[in-house]
Amino acid sequence: MRPEREPVPRARTAVHWLSGILLLGVLAGGVVAAGVLLWQNLDIRQLVRAPAAAEPRPLPSALPPAVPVHPPEPFGVAVLYSEASAGFFPDSAYYPGLVERWEALVAELGGTSRRVGGVEGIDGLKPGEALLAPAAICLSEAEVRALERHLERDGGLLLTWAVGARDGSCDWIGWRRVQELTGALDVRELEAREGLYLTVAAGLPLSPGLDPATRVELRSESQLALTTSGARVFWSDWALNPAPAAETQDVDTAAWTGWPEGGGRLAWFGFLSGQGARPVDEERIERLQKNAILWAAGIPYAEIAPWPDDAGAAVLFAEDVESEFENSKAMADLARARGMPVTFFVVSRLALDYPELAEELKRAGEIASQTSDHGVVAGLPYDEQRARLKRGWSEVRGWAGVSAFGLRPPEERFDEHTLAAWRSIGGTYVVALNDARTGSPEIFETAEGPIVLLPRVIKDDYNVLVQEGAIRSRRLRDAYLDGLRKVRALGGLAVVSVHTQVAGTPRRVQVLGEVMDSVAAEEKAWWVATGSEVAAWWLARRAAGVTVGRGPEGDVELLVSAPPDVPLEGAWLSLVIPDEKASLAPIVDGRPVGFARAPWGLAVPLGEVPAGGTRRIRLVETGGS
Repeated sequence: MRPEREPVPRARTAVHWLSGILLLGVLAGGVVAAGVLLWQNLDIRQLVRAPAAAEPRPLPSALPPAVPVHPPEPFGVAVLYSEASAGFFPDSAYYPGLVERWEALVAELGGTSRRVGGVEGIDGLKPGEALLAPAAICLSEAEVRALERHLERDGGLLLTWAVGARDGSCDWIGWRRVQELTGALDVRELEAREGLYLTVAAGLPLSPGLDPATRVELRSESQLALTTSGARVFWSDWALNPAPAAETQDVDTAAWTGWPEGGGRLAWFGFLSGQGARPVDEERIERLQKNAILWAAGIPYAEIAPWPDDAGAAVLFAEDVESEFENSKAMADLARARGMPVTFFVVSRLALDYPELAEELKRAGEIASQTSDHGVVAGLPYDEQRARLKRGWSEVRGWAGVSAFGLRPPEERFDEHTLAAWRSIGGTYVVALNDARTGSPEIFETAEGPIVLLPRVIKDDYNVLVQEGAIRSRRLRDAYLDGLRKVRALGGLAVVSVHTQVAGTPRRVQVLGEVMDSVAAEEKAWWVATGSEVAAWWLARRAAGVTVGRGPEGDVELLVSAPPDVPLEGAWLSLVIPDEKASLAPIVDGRPVGFARAPWGLAVPLGEVPAGGTRRIRLVETGGS
């Protein structure tokens, strides 16, 4: 089961750091098949109106994603303790602390660990056993060959940082051994950067338990990058764009898992433990590390796939109806003709003058709020925000006869009071910028219950036609398509946004038709939905329960439970199976089902799981190869 494609395109040029508190890179990248596209950067201050960027406000913290599950029985791993490497670090407690940190992660997963050392210790490992070798920078040639023999015996091997870059006497010999052990085409040390980030795309063995397109910030210390083929966690800029080592085009792998040609299971990290810039970053790093331990140990693990129907990414078409209201009919006509829903965010006080438009927009998708008067609410006291948002909600209700579940706060600015106030009114989601910290929905807890943020991470018509001064509609089309390629590569959510008074005119709105045609042409790649549908899915997915155990015959069995109050519609279960030779098929509720073989395991359809209902999945050996 080799990777069928690279989930993240390579950059063609060195990507430089974009400064400022609010920076958001957008644009192109694509799945590498016919060629490699450049990912360009965009200052996030161009994504919003100037006043919003002038007064940045810190974002509240989102709830963490659900963790993946694995069989509960204990497992064992060996940990290489290199005395030579321990003596390399000036602080005598540093290396022992690193080893203990990995041992603690194994224990948190329910496993046990034992330490080994030297050639005899490595050669004494059982075939198929996992060996963790954190920060083993000083290794003799014999020890390196022993590590290779361990892989050839179908063992698991987890390496970090500059493994073997120094010999048994800790004399420098270069990156040759890193390259030999990982099979990398190139190895580089990252140059010093003002900000150091990595980005995790969906669909990797390392990504379960992390939302697609999650960005992690690290402290700027000595880090390594590789050139690898296939799926990888990549070094990025602040804006989720690949940022390879200086003067290279493709040396950007930050963490990687795979099956070496000689056999076994390999995981590698280009950084040391404990380098997360903030506690939340360290939590995300630990999730990556735990997944790598499971991979090296050959233990399957699973989570509900990010999007319904096994789609690779999601797209939300949105129109801000804030001026020249009659133009919204052109977008509504387009949506119905293409069979793709649009979410219309209306400035409700002005919409009251156009009662005939309400039915047109309802038939084309969903009506949501952009407040009553398009006045910025972020930064105001809770009571005042609630009163303003309630007025807009009530006006939408009176105008269209439906409740507005979505809010597009003016200038895409919000704070914790905005989230709490909108949720208290009955809203379920907000569409706004989120500092590009993830390209997926985020869930926030409020006193009235959870609310979802749908982040915009690609350019819209205001950015291209107004701020950049583009004249030709082709520029806007290309910006949308480039943004879609980027989000598709990361497996996140693309918010394709247009304004009635900018590109929502009858003459220019056809650009959105071309974008919709592009989405339709990529069957299975996209889940197209309204804002309410995306929010409802994300909440249901997180609230669903997944447990794993062993059946009477020793087969792996998983139980998926829908939330008690809502069904799971179109859910798929994503399984990482580290054993490359395993040939497994799923039995769902006692019946074989059609499933997909993913590069690293299986994707299993669950159909519609009714509210409070369950699906039982058993993995059985098929005897194939």
